[in-house]
Amino acid sequence: MPRHEIVISTENNHYMVWQAMLFHYSCLKHLGQPPIVMVHKNDEPLLTGFERIRKTGGIVQTAPNYRDLNGVHYPPRNTAGSLRHVETDADYVVLCDPDMLFLQPFPFDELTLTNRQISFDFVGYLEPDAAVYQPALDDVCRRVRLAPKKLRQPVANGGVPHVIPKVWQTLLSDEWFDLMEQFPTITPADSGVPQKDWLATMWAVVLAMHRLDLEPVLTNLCVTNCHADRPLPPLVAAGPKLLHYCYGGPGFDKRRFANTPDAEQAVWNVPPDDGTINGAIRQQLREAREFYGLG
Repeated sequence: MPRHEIVISTENNHYMVWQAMLFHYSCLKHLGQPPIVMVHKNDEPLLTGFERIRKTGGIVQTAPNYRDLNGVHYPPRNTAGSLRHVETDADYVVLCDPDMLFLQPFPFDELTLTNRQISFDFVGYLEPDAAVYQPALDDVCRRVRLAPKKLRQPVANGGVPHVIPKVWQTLLSDEWFDLMEQFPTITPADSGVPQKDWLATMWAVVLAMHRLDLEPVLTNLCVTNCHADRPLPPLVAAGPKLLHYCYGGPGFDKRRFANTPDAEQAVWNVPPDDGTINGAIRQQLREAREFYGLG
């Protein structure tokens, strides 16, 4: 049976290490296998949390940090960097964000793709004709000699997890990197730091898929915490397999745990589960605290 390797892309900072620890625990709980935790770093030593992952049977690999290149600040480059550098002999790389956790087993058998396919999980905000993306998105298409209609016939876009055949690891990551850099550089007034739009990376991987003439496979595996105080959907066979806690909201906001004291202590001492979507995050954090011996 083909083998799928779960991979998350992180950086060597306190904000991401607790997310990586939670993801590692969640993989073990629901999949019975550790993920590969890719840590993008410079010359500094790994934070203690990543060593904790290793001590509990986890796999931690390191790679260069692509956050700042050519004077432009853009952390999402590291996702393409994780695909570029991950070392695995699996047939598929299942690329995830660190702010995700599993709710039930992953349908590996349903995601044995052909070597010309990659998967995109449904997100509702990546519409190519939305004013927030235009005209920059179509301008990038023309610049890289890709017809804008490719993004619309049919619309094929989405987020993580991406299931990617290993044979495309190098070519897809190279295209992804190149296409991110084609998007306009912006300089927000509040920071004065040149950067790129946060969602450029999501469009770039879609464009990379088209440039390589690959076929998208659309999935619906995730629930988000956009409506955090709603009850967690039933965990039946057709229910969500992952929770992507990319939003803030009542009961849990990942951005509260960005500084060192909160990332090392407060995040592991959140209130109990209350049956809501954010309650499910808190429950796994409390379980992970016991798993790592932090209680």
